[in-house]
Parts: sequence; structure tokens; C-alpha cells
Amino acid sequence: MRKYDWSLILVMSIPGPVIGVLTLYGIIPLRAERWFWLAISIVTAVTVARRVDGAAFGHGALVGLLLVVTAKLIQAIWAGTYTAHNPALLEKLSGPSDGVQFQYRMLMIVPFIGIANAFVVGLMTHFTFKARPRVRNGRDE
Repeated sequence: MRKYDWSLILVMSIPGPVIGVLTLYGIIPLRAERWFWLAISIVTAVTVARRVDGAAFGHGALVGLLLVVTAKLIQAIWAGTYTAHNPALLEKLSGPSDGVQFQYRMLMIVPFIGIANAFVVGLMTHFTFKARPRVRNGRDE
């Protein structure tokens, strides 16, 4: 079984709930949220790849999963606050809802978004890990 650095994974996952709360109150607008996620994903992949000795994909995937799941769960649990502070979201939701409340729709998509982000961040971490220079016996390879 591979060993994972859980302290690294948990520390690198902290931006997830922070982004969740900032978007919850509209501090980060919906149209800018994707750019924050892109920056966080890149910084996470590079940081994790530099700090692990192996299992780069697994470390990155776990961080990517925790990042998005925590943010989206915060948004789903406090959906009323989320929609109140993000009026553009209400415009997007003006179509038919298929009888399912917004909060439950958000909860249903959390696993899919989490798995997708885990895969992307895991791949970014893996390729960053493979591209980094190796140091052996005090010399670069």
C-alpha cells in the first residue's frame, strides 16, 4: 500500500472551503470563480509535485477531490445564502428545475465535479512531478 502524506493533502485542501465561503457570500463573483480554481489547481499541482517522493497522481487527486467537494458542499448546504448573494445564479436557474430544489441538484453534482477535478489535478501533479529535475548524490540528472 502506498503511503500518503495526509498532512500535505489536508493543508493543500484548505483553499477549498475558503473559496466555498467566499463564493457563498458573493465576494468572489460567479464569473471569476473558474479563474480562482485554475490558479489554485496549478499552485496545488506544483506544490504537491515538489513535496512528494512518489504517488504524485494519488496525492494530487486526493487534494483535487477535497478542494472541490468541500467548496461545493458549503455552497449546497447554505444554498439560500449562496443564491441570495449571487443574483446571476438566479438568472441561470430561471429555467425548469424538473421539480428538484437547487440545494439537492447541487448535492447531486458534487461527486461528479469532485471526481473530474480529482482527475485533472492528479494529472497536473503527475506530469509536474515527472518534469521536475531529479537530484541524486548532489547532482542534477
